[in-house]
Amino acid sequence: MTDMDEEKELAFVAARAAEIEMGLNASFTKEELRRPLSTRCVHSLIAATTASTAAKLRALSARVEQLEAGGVRYAGTWQRALPYRKGTVVTSSGSMWVALRDVAEGEQPGKLLDAWQLASKATRATGRPR
Repeated sequence: MTDMDEEKELAFVAARAAEIEMGLNASFTKEELRRPLSTRCVHSLIAATTASTAAKLRALSARVEQLEAGGVRYAGTWQRALPYRKGTVVTSSGSMWVALRDVAEGEQPGKLLDAWQLASKATRATGRPR
């Protein structure tokens, strides 16, 4: 299935879901609400929900595949003159850090908790020979 086919299918599903939602939001009398749903109405709701869920799952599967194909982006030792993209891994002061968002130049790992996540803490040197 091509991207264009998926877009058309998603548009169709969205339009159908909007029709169903509009029907469900209509003003019904108490007597109409007490009547059981017709089999056709139930099947229509199930089909729309299933189609919508399937389309979303296909999109999510494609996204997961894309993310898994990328792997880890190790950028080496942190350098203050460089910006880093979200997900980039750097080493700073012996520890490994992951960028939680796009990071501007000079935003040092360990100083900005909203920008960097500690992935692996450096081991301390004791200074004693073994």
